[in-house]
Amino acid sequence: MLDYLDFDTSDDGEGCTSLDAMAYAKAAHWPALLTEVTQLLAWCSNAFGTPGPLEDGHAWDLDLQLQSDAGDALDVQWDARGRLLLAPDAAQHSALQLSLTLSGPDPFAQQVLQQFVGESP
Repeated sequence: MLDYLDFDTSDDGEGCTSLDAMAYAKAAHWPALLTEVTQLLAWCSNAFGTPGPLEDGHAWDLDLQLQSDAGDALDVQWDARGRLLLAPDAAQHSALQLSLTLSGPDPFAQQVLQQFVGESP
């Protein structure tokens, strides 16, 4: 179950679902949030392969963004080795906001929600 990410779902009407989550964490909670995001993305990668554009044949895709407490964009990415890579200066901020969107066919979204939330869209 997730402690920091709370997903909103949207369906494009053509069989693709997006799961959108945003989390704001003070520095003391940042390691726990990173662990949660890493576990989620690792599970998705293990179950559905490398993320990428759906139109290129990938089973799922993601959009990951990170902002400082001042609203500045910080580098963040999920790499091919299954690691969450952050800007070196991310740890210097008192709070961070992480935005995550997962997209894929409806069965992908259903499995993610069942695995991590205990429900389906």
